[in-house]
Amino acid sequence: MNIRLFRLQACAATSLLLISACQGTAIDNSVSPSSSEKSDDSGDSIIASFPLSETIMSASETYRLTDPADSSSVRFITLSTSVQWPEALGKFKIDNLHDSIVGITFGADAPKDIKKAIRQSVTRLDSYGLDGQVEKTDTIPASEEQSQYYVTRTLQLIECTQETVTYSSTFSEYLGGAHPNSGATPFSFILASDRPVTFDFLFLPGAMETLKPMILESIAASKSLSVDELKQALLNSPDSITNNVYILNGTIAFHYNPYEILPYSYGPSEAFIIPDDVISILTPEAIKLLID
Repeated sequence: MNIRLFRLQACAATSLLLISACQGTAIDNSVSPSSSEKSDDSGDSIIASFPLSETIMSASETYRLTDPADSSSVRFITLSTSVQWPEALGKFKIDNLHDSIVGITFGADAPKDIKKAIRQSVTRLDSYGLDGQVEKTDTIPASEEQSQYYVTRTLQLIECTQETVTYSSTFSEYLGGAHPNSGATPFSFILASDRPVTFDFLFLPGAMETLKPMILESIAASKSLSVDELKQALLNSPDSITNNVYILNGTIAFHYNPYEILPYSYGPSEAFIIPDDVISILTPEAIKLLID
């Protein structure tokens, strides 16, 4: 198996984490080995390491909603949040990473303090457009379990290397309608500079003209479609959304949620680009990060 194919398959497998994350799963990385631990194996001298420390924070509240005009009209909703909060990544400064985690997971108006943001996410219902008398409850009648509303948010660590860290902020919700909604926002940070990996950081101006057919080919292959079949199904062109780029297993990844470029039935879409294949449109900073 050639290296290029192996890397793409590895990324495709890891991208399943992003899809499962929409279901509210979590990875437990709360315990990490310290770089100060010693070993009798002389081969350890070639291993670079730094300590990773994080705290798993979670909260959940369930509410009973009663229509004031009809007391027999009752709905139940559960709000839940789970966050893998980085306390320390080696000796790197991660203030901007912290701010981005809060902003991406909870919105720009959320409190900067992570505990306050989590608490608010499970105690405020006004942002969901739900009317009625609200009261907390610990139980949901069995007859209501299948139709209950829910909003679930998660923040997961997807990958951490010596140069970058990648998280995925996900949500899954059902507030009535034909089906639940879910989505993910994967994002990467450069540890040495505590700055996000963005499209403009990675690519030179005009790069999307080269990237677009490669993105379409990658997505089509992942869904067992021809590129022409994929084009016929598109709701929007991939080049209309450029803020969905991140780093995974040494590749450049593009993530699209349902409805962003394809109908809901296709689920989320991922495209993986090998940096060596697009070196002519990478910025010098991206080449240094991903290739040199």
